[in-house]
Formats: sequence, C-alpha cells, structure tokens
Amino acid sequence: MRSWKAARPTNVLGAASWGSLALAALCSAVAAYQLGSQPAHFASASVVPLALEAERASEAIVPVPVETLPILVTASPEPVSYAPVKVRVYSEGQLRRGETLALALDRQDVAPQLVHEIATSLRPVFDFRYARAGDHYRLAQDELGRIAEFDYVRSEFERYALRREGEKLVAERYEPAVHVERARLAGVVTKSLYDAIQGLGESGDLAHDFAEIFAWDVDFSRSVHPGDEFHILYERRYLRSDEGRERYVGAGRILAARYASASAEHSAIYYELGEGRGGYYRPDGSAVERKFLQAPLTYRRISSTFSTGRLHPVLGRRRPHLGIDYAAPTGTQVWSVGDGRVVFRGWLGGLGKTVKIRHENGFESWYGHLSRYPSLALGQKVRQKQVIGYVGSTGLSTGPHLHFVLKKSGRHVNPSQLHAAPAAPIPRRQMQQFAAARDQLLQALEPRALRVVTNEAL
Repeated sequence: MRSWKAARPTNVLGAASWGSLALAALCSAVAAYQLGSQPAHFASASVVPLALEAERASEAIVPVPVETLPILVTASPEPVSYAPVKVRVYSEGQLRRGETLALALDRQDVAPQLVHEIATSLRPVFDFRYARAGDHYRLAQDELGRIAEFDYVRSEFERYALRREGEKLVAERYEPAVHVERARLAGVVTKSLYDAIQGLGESGDLAHDFAEIFAWDVDFSRSVHPGDEFHILYERRYLRSDEGRERYVGAGRILAARYASASAEHSAIYYELGEGRGGYYRPDGSAVERKFLQAPLTYRRISSTFSTGRLHPVLGRRRPHLGIDYAAPTGTQVWSVGDGRVVFRGWLGGLGKTVKIRHENGFESWYGHLSRYPSLALGQKVRQKQVIGYVGSTGLSTGPHLHFVLKKSGRHVNPSQLHAAPAAPIPRRQMQQFAAARDQLLQALEPRALRVVTNEAL
C-alpha cells in the first residue's frame, strides 16, 4: 500500500482516497444504469481532495474487493397506462329555407365526404331528398375526424340517429309512444286555404299536406277562390307524459279529403296496397298522383305564359316564349315534375344556370334561370318532387323567376294544357277491400251545410 502512496501528500490523494473514488464512480454508474440513463464518464466526475489526516485515517480501512460489494437492485415501476382522451367536435344547427344538409354543414367546414357518409348510412331509414327547412341536426366527430354520432330531428315524432359501433355506423329511427284520434276539419275559404285552416286552430303543416294531395289537380298558388269548401278527415296526435297527461302535438296523416270549387270537386282516400305502400286514390280507385306535377314549385304568380310571339323584356323584340315563367323569391325550391334522369346541368346561354331532366315516353323538362342547384350528376335518377334547383335570376332575366319548359319528342308542349297520365290504379284483386275502406272514410267525411267553419273530434 505504501509503495504507491505519493511523496507529497498535501497535493496528491492517497490510496484509500482513490479507492473511495473508484467505488463511488462504480456505484454512480450502476445507479445510472438502473435508472435507464447513460453512466457518466469518470473524467467528468467531481473530485474532492481529502485532508491529510482523513487520508491517514482511511489507511486503516481494509479495502473490500469491488466485485464483492452488494448491489441494490430496485424494480422499475410499472408504466402507467392512460386511457386515450376522447375528443368530440360538434357541429349543430338547423336547415334554412331552400338549404340542404350539405350546404348547412359546408357552412361549418364539415368535409363533403362526411356528408355523403351520413346520407348513405341513414338512407335505410331516411331519404334526405325530403329534408325541409327547420330540421335540426347535430354531428359529433371523434379524435380521428370520423363520425361518432349524428342526430337529425324533424319533429317531436320523427328523429333519426347514427351511432358508431367499431368501424360501422348503425342507423336508427326513434318514435315516441303517440295516442292517435280521428278528427274532422271543414271550412270555407275566405282569403286562402292556409288562412282558413290556421283559423281553425291547426298548423300550416296540415294545409300543406292537404294541398300536396291535390297538387296534380289544383294549383293552390292561383286557383283558390273565396267560397271554396274543404273537408279533411285526419289523425290528431297526442303525447302522453310520465304522469299520464296528454298533450296535443299536431296533425298526423290525412285519411280522406275533399276540395270543392265552383268549377270542380276533388276527393281522395288514403289506402295502403301493402305494408308501407300507401297512397291517395279517387273514389273510383284511380290514382290521384299523375306522371307530372301541375307546377314545379310554389310560386307567387305566372309572369309569362306559353306564347309564340311574346315581347322579350330584355331584348325588346318579339320572339316565341315556349315555356312558363313562375315568379318566386330567390332560393325557392324547384322540383322535378316527374321521375327521370338528369341529362344536363350547367350554363345554357340566356337561360343561365339550367337543369334538364329526361322522362319516359319522350318527355323532357327544362328549368332555367336557377341561382344554384344541389349536387346532381349527369345520368342521376331523380324522383317526382325531388329538389333539383333553386329560383334565381341568372342569364337574360329581369328578376327572380323560374323558366319552365316541357318537350315531347323534341317539340315544345304547353305545360298548362298537358293532361299527364295518372299513376297505377287500385289492382282489381283489391277493389273489394278498397271499396269497404272508402265507404267508411267518406261517411265520416260527409259534408254538411257550412255557414261557419267547424273543427270537431270524432
């Protein structure tokens, strides 16, 4: 031991000191390894000189071989697992007048592919072609940007939802328990059908549904006159609270209807050919629906009729006007007058933004001066009364209106003089059942002398 002790002890560390430093360095390296870090190089360690007396005292200590020193090993703690934070991004609102779900969600920067996924996934329970202003929606996206939940509420009775289950979206329809009663509503028009029905305490929805039934026979935008009578047999819906109280929440399905004017009388009965396959039929069993609607929109007035020599308001010269101009506010929905396929969508000269639809039996309908149209692809199938555009004033136009053209085998047809073929009648094998249902419903609808309006529950 003395042989390697330095001659100048005041400046050089003794053997025990070096042994202590070596032992400390080793322990430090072992501790660093246990903690998962890299051991420090000896050159970077802090060397603290010992006083001579301390050095001499340490000579009496018998050094222990390094390899025999016990090493304390502590088990590293188990890694803590944290559940991933579920992020939800919500987009909610309601459809505005003339707006589709795609347009509403586009305002909130929702990707078009998500809108397509919503429409496709909900199609088994709801068709967004029948979406309307006021419908409420709420979309929740997860941390990956996928659809987590989607709720679509049309009324207290009609709500649809999508829920994610793994990689799938499951569509559901929710319907509350509703108590239904039959009621009869009858009255005389003084100003309009809507005013008369609302004057009886019912909502405009019932007036709208009534007008929809006779849309192929009566143009309720301009053919309603004071003194016309209406009779409606319909369902009144009540929600029952947990305490057993009932609250009237609106009109349901119309079961039978009659509209009588000075020139004609129209009657219709609701009848189901099979489960979920209901429609309206006349008392003789013929279908109320026709191949083409009377008009492709709800309009204020006809600003120009079908003519072979009209003075053009923009060009200032006489030229044929082989269509009908319907004046209506910008953004009013425009419907396809019948089932068919889209054969054109784009700019068409003086007609501006235009959609063309080809129907069966050589018919083709044109819709011009549109402000915009939904996402329609060439060749896409459309159904009668599906929204195919919105009223505008594009092209050669002096104000918002729809220019509607109807052609038959390439030749222009006056839409107001067209008597479209009706849809399929009641099958002969079901006529006896239909007759029994018809007689019962018409008896409940039997008109009475109407000096005042009536609203009576049956």
